[in-house]
Amino acid sequence: MSLDRMQSPELITPHFIPVFRASEIKLNNGLSVYVINAGTEEVIKLDIVYPSGVTGKNNYSIASATHQLIDTGTSSKKAIDIAESFDYYGAYLQTDFGPDWKTISLFSLERFFNETMKNLLEVLNGAAFPDEELENWKTRSIQSIKVNREKVSWLAKTTLNATLFGDDHPYGISLEENDIANLDAGTLRNFFRSSYPIEKATIILSGNITERVVKVLNATIGKLEFSQTNTLPYSFSVTHTDPSKRVIEKKDSVQSGVRIGKIMFSKTHTDYPALQIVNTILGGYFGSRLMSNIREDKGYTYGIGSGVHPHLHSGYFFISTEAGTAVRDAAITEIYKELHRLTVEPVSDTELLLVKNYLIGSFQRSLDGPFALADRFRGIHLFGLTYDYLDNYLQLLQSITPEKVMEVANKHLQPESMTEIIVG
Repeated sequence: MSLDRMQSPELITPHFIPVFRASEIKLNNGLSVYVINAGTEEVIKLDIVYPSGVTGKNNYSIASATHQLIDTGTSSKKAIDIAESFDYYGAYLQTDFGPDWKTISLFSLERFFNETMKNLLEVLNGAAFPDEELENWKTRSIQSIKVNREKVSWLAKTTLNATLFGDDHPYGISLEENDIANLDAGTLRNFFRSSYPIEKATIILSGNITERVVKVLNATIGKLEFSQTNTLPYSFSVTHTDPSKRVIEKKDSVQSGVRIGKIMFSKTHTDYPALQIVNTILGGYFGSRLMSNIREDKGYTYGIGSGVHPHLHSGYFFISTEAGTAVRDAAITEIYKELHRLTVEPVSDTELLLVKNYLIGSFQRSLDGPFALADRFRGIHLFGLTYDYLDNYLQLLQSITPEKVMEVANKHLQPESMTEIIVG
């Protein structure tokens, strides 16, 4: 049979996408390791995810600096020596810090995993936070703050978070120069000793995992002793705030940064998956209503979007854009029109089908490869969810109706419930 290249292939919508599961193994010291044994390449990734240990603004600066400087020196090695010890084996360390979790990730070739794990263990056991490295980091960080303060988009984002959660709350903190300048190495060392208990960490191993890799883990992390005491906080409260509007003058700015949003909830909330779908219609992809109206039709902005960000103990919804001063107010008016439209006008079957197909494709791409699968597992496990959450996603997606979209929008996206920040 000949192939007719003038005819589009049949579109087949999957009703179930199997998700490769993580398996759990126990190390000799009782630690659990979640293993994604997938892929054919010999590159593997080890994620060690700790609770962040953040309580307030002063503590946030200490925790953030400690984590970012964890690999800058030990009692016997300088930062360049540590970097070269990983680079020699084609490996590298990556750190990530947030208000809920802090992560150390090791990327390594399987055949050199023993050597790279010894290097990692040296860092975990002996991080020294040399004064010279700390001072260099403080200089870079303070300069970065000064540069960001000139960006209306950054100011709008940080101001919205501080307005919603409070400027001393872990979810609303924005560090200033003094928060960085007052740090000292002794404080960082003390925080490091008390705030990296391996027994509180979630350990995820992904890639082409062999028996040799597991043996190396047992010979390294499997020999670590548990902390007798630690001061890590594991929960904090979130107080909902009343809607407000704030304008920050920045007279030398050509554009205004606009951030509109409200406190929402974590991904454990029953409405979270449906809210993601409603958000995608509104501003969650390039063909969204906000993009089509305010960028494509009106030409008020180069880009605009919305998002739903889940924290462990809360979350928030936001709309973000930059617009010229002359059209800023008109753009904001259209934003609220689109929010209101969601609450009173059913989405068409055609638009809803387009968004569903987009989300199905995004979901499939998010499962491509062992590292992506590890990220998916992390995204449910840290929130206390199971694979049922992912298994039910397509079923939920297919069941969403125009009426359900309106219901969720009326429940969570009423225009009058929003806090508005304008910088410009």
